[in-house]
Amino acid sequence: MILVQNIQMYFYRAFGLNIHAQIELPELSPSDNLAPVDLMIEIGQVILPKTRKTRIYRRGIRADFGSDDQQNIFLHWEGVADYQAIDGHKLLIAPATEDKNLLSLFTVSEALGLILFQRGLFLLHASAVKVGDRAWCFMGNPGAGKSTTAAAFLKSGHRLLSDDLTAITFDKDGQAFIVPAYPQLKIWDNTVSGLNYDPKTLEPVSEGVNKYSFQPRTHFSHEPVRLGHIIFLHKAKNKPAKEELGPAKVPIELLKNFPLPAGILKGNLLKNHFLQSFQCARSARLWSKRRPKSFDDLESWAKSPDTF
Repeated sequence: MILVQNIQMYFYRAFGLNIHAQIELPELSPSDNLAPVDLMIEIGQVILPKTRKTRIYRRGIRADFGSDDQQNIFLHWEGVADYQAIDGHKLLIAPATEDKNLLSLFTVSEALGLILFQRGLFLLHASAVKVGDRAWCFMGNPGAGKSTTAAAFLKSGHRLLSDDLTAITFDKDGQAFIVPAYPQLKIWDNTVSGLNYDPKTLEPVSEGVNKYSFQPRTHFSHEPVRLGHIIFLHKAKNKPAKEELGPAKVPIELLKNFPLPAGILKGNLLKNHFLQSFQCARSARLWSKRRPKSFDDLESWAKSPDTF
């Protein structure tokens, strides 16, 4: 573990949580230091249990996952950090890098997702935007166009809710709501040019030289938004261009897009995941949709979403 000198506290808000952190997390929205603390992010020693490989990669680094008898969840990123999620209220970090941007990148992704999972939120590897008074959630395999689609909708005046990690909560009637994450959307350079984004308004992302960050901080709201559509994007020519999915298909499709190590979902936790999947299906319409052929077609859809 790399020792961090002169530790100070930073205050943020994301995913409905007031966060006090001992590391800088510039992606997140600043918060009032007087707000009640929902999550503490601390530097400390993380003693890993036995871990196993996952299918999760970031910056080409494969994550290792573990858990213990006290329901703590662990992630190990070689050369970056070890993480321990404790009871949904504390995230312990043992850094292995002095690169602040890299540490933040790994912290606000799967590591923060561990905390959200412990707090009972339903998680998806997806991007989400607010269209009218409803949330639209875009999912799909890598390269299907989740972030690109979200970027087109933002350019057309819709509001960002989340990118990459999407969290859903449920009210007392079982209705699904997306809990806004933080004001950052990561997009590839071909999306920047294809959608005519001004590169001067973007920030390079440490995730790669060809990726940029769009940060709509001014109009970002942290109020939950009722789920309206979940759209599974694909590029397959042997599938219908658009097809509404029945409830029976929903749990498996949503399970495919679970953003954390699959080993977390076992026993009652897996059962609960399926129950929450059906709650999403009752709350929203779910679609399989072939991604638009061109950026012009994508922008046309974003400008007239009701035609969907």
